[in-house]
Amino acid sequence: MACPDLEILVREGPGGHAAECEHCGALLEALAELDSTLEGAYGAVSAPPSLAAAVRMRIAAHQTVRRPPVLPEILDFIGWAALLALVAVMAQRFLPLLGAVITG
Repeated sequence: MACPDLEILVREGPGGHAAECEHCGALLEALAELDSTLEGAYGAVSAPPSLAAAVRMRIAAHQTVRRPPVLPEILDFIGWAALLALVAVMAQRFLPLLGAVITG
């Protein structure tokens, strides 16, 4: 039996895959024990209200929006120009044949 990712395992809880898999059940029990230990040790500690805004500002300062490269746009233009040139050449060559077939 293939074990799911940890995120899926935690989301399912002890009633999902962990009910059938001894290894995953032990892992969920260890995570629950760790959670209760951390809650007991640090449950009374809370972050200052300004922390969330400060973290968001730091992240926003480090995020840069990069301009997409120009090369793909140039290559797209060249490809479309080549396709239009090919259609123009083919149309010039085959339109007289098409006219002869239509007239008869």
